[in-house]
Order: sequence, then C-alpha cells, then structure tokens
Amino acid sequence: MSNPELYYDDVSPPVRGVLLTIAALGIDDQIDLKLVRLFEGAHLYKDFVKLNPLHTVPVLKHDDLVLTDSHAIVMYLCDIYAQNDDEFSLNDPRQRARVHNRLCFNNAVLFQRDAELMRSIFHRKIASVEKHHLAPIEEAIDYLEVYLTKSKFVACDRLTVADFPIVATLSTVETICPILESRWPKVTAWYETMKQLPYYKKANQVGLDKIKIKLMAIMEK
Repeated sequence: MSNPELYYDDVSPPVRGVLLTIAALGIDDQIDLKLVRLFEGAHLYKDFVKLNPLHTVPVLKHDDLVLTDSHAIVMYLCDIYAQNDDEFSLNDPRQRARVHNRLCFNNAVLFQRDAELMRSIFHRKIASVEKHHLAPIEEAIDYLEVYLTKSKFVACDRLTVADFPIVATLSTVETICPILESRWPKVTAWYETMKQLPYYKKANQVGLDKIKIKLMAIMEK
C-alpha cells in the first residue's frame, strides 16, 4: 500500500486540523503532501475537481480511497496509524463516540459560523465586522466553554484528535473575534495549553499567519 496523499493549503483551518493530527501521530514522513494554492484558484482546476467535486481542501487519497472531509481524514489517520495503547487510539467505542461528537460540533457549528463570516469578508459582502456579525461565533464559543467545564480537553481529560480541528478553527476565529478570558476562561486555558504543543507552531501557526496577512489586506482597503 502506498503512502496517503494529502492535498492541502495551510491557510485552511480544516487543513491545519489534519496537519496537527499528522504531527501528533509522528507520521510526517509517511504522508505525501500535494500543495493546492487556494488563493491562486488551484482548487478549481479540472484535475482537482475530478478528485473532489466540492473543490475544497483537504483531500486525502490513499490508493482507491478518497476522503474529502477533514474530520473523516483525522479519524482515518488515527485508525491506521495510532497504536492500541496510543492516546490517539479510537478503539474504545465510548471514547470514539466522544471524539466523534466534538468533531461534529466543529464541522456543523463552530467552523460553519467562522467560514460564513470569512466568506463575507473575502468576497467583500461586508465593509467591516460589526458586533452582530460576531454574535453567532460568540455563541458557538459559549458552547465550547460548556464542554470544557466538563473536561480538560474538548472530548475528555486528555488530548485527543478532537482537539486539533477545533483549535485550528478557534485560532482562525481569533483573527476577527478576540477570545476573552473574562467570558471564556475554560476556552482560554485550553487554548493556551494547545499553543504549547511542540508541533503547534509549524502545523497551525504558520498557515494561520498567512491567512491573517490576507485578511488584514482586505479589511484595510
């Protein structure tokens, strides 16, 4: 079986969630990276759309298997690379359910609200970000605060793969919505813990800085 191929651009929060997972599993040398430059429209090229008709990244291609959702990708990577006694193993059904539940929260709530506002900014549908634009995102962070009152990390009291897509999204959210400790003390503490991971900067911060530059350029016009 050949190495999985990851089609990516690290400006994308879903991509960064996958890159954090790859780094945490220590499998960087087992994944073949294929850069798709979003800001140059490479995700709209005919060959890529054949691979993923949704024309989004990330995409993981592993022989005849093609996965086009980042949450499915991180679960699959854990399934094939995490050892039974590894902290990222999803063999326990209850643990797997907790992780899956938080990934669904990111996919359906937190990321969707962030993405909707980001699209409005990048497509210049709004002239500036106002308080009412942030209300849905702030509400989603309220939900995350509740989750983190019940456990140290988003799914349980130890780091799991569920933490990676959520921190990739939250760090992107922070570019337009400050994460206030006074309102979200648990989220703030968890976020600081995540930023101390040895692979956080390379797997998340580098791409995050790129999107910040693009965002600032648009909002200053």
